[in-house]
Amino acid sequence: MELADIIRGRRSIRKYEARRVEKEKLDAVAEAGLYAPNPGGRQGSKIIMLDDPALIDSIGIVNADCENRHWDVGVSSDQPSIIDDQSIRSGFYGCAALAMVCIQRERRDQVNQIGAAFVCAQNMVLRAYDLGLASVIVGRAEATFERPGMRELLDRWGLDPAYLPIVFVCLGYIRGGYPPPKARLEGRYLYVPENKK
Repeated sequence: MELADIIRGRRSIRKYEARRVEKEKLDAVAEAGLYAPNPGGRQGSKIIMLDDPALIDSIGIVNADCENRHWDVGVSSDQPSIIDDQSIRSGFYGCAALAMVCIQRERRDQVNQIGAAFVCAQNMVLRAYDLGLASVIVGRAEATFERPGMRELLDRWGLDPAYLPIVFVCLGYIRGGYPPPKARLEGRYLYVPENKK
C-alpha cells in the first residue's frame, strides 16, 4: 500500500472484533513506533504491549474514569467514543491489544517529549492500518497510572520507575464496516511563496 493511501485511509476505530491479534503484527506495530523521530536521537521512549483482553478492559475502565465525559460536542457517530456514548465502560473499547508509549519521567516537562510520544503512536497506527488492523490513539495514560494501585502494574511488567506512560494505542480487528473519510475543512493549509523582490 502506498504511504499516501495509508495516511488518507486510516481512521480512529472504536469497534473491535473479539479476535486476537497475531504477535508478529504486534511486533511490527511496535517496531514502527521505535523508528519514530525522537528528540536528540536519544531513543528515550519505551513501548509496553498487552494482549490480555481482561487486563486491557480493567485498565480501560480506569482510563474512562479519568475523562470528563460531558463535552459540548460529539466525537463520532460512526465510531462513538466514551464522550458520545455514556454506556461505554472502557476507554479502550474492547480492543484485543494495547500499546503504551512511555517517556522518561525526568524529561516530562521538556517541550518535545510528549510530542515524541504521540509521533511514536502515529507511526504505530499507520503501520497497523497497513497490516489490516484497526486502531485508535487514546490519551489519559499519565492520569490512568496515577490512580491507586495502577503503578504496581507497571512495576510488575518491569517498567523502570524512571518512565511513565503518556499515550495508549488500541489495536484489533474492526467490527463492522470501515467508516468513510470526513471531508477536509477548507482553509487549513496556508502556502506562503518565496518573496522574489
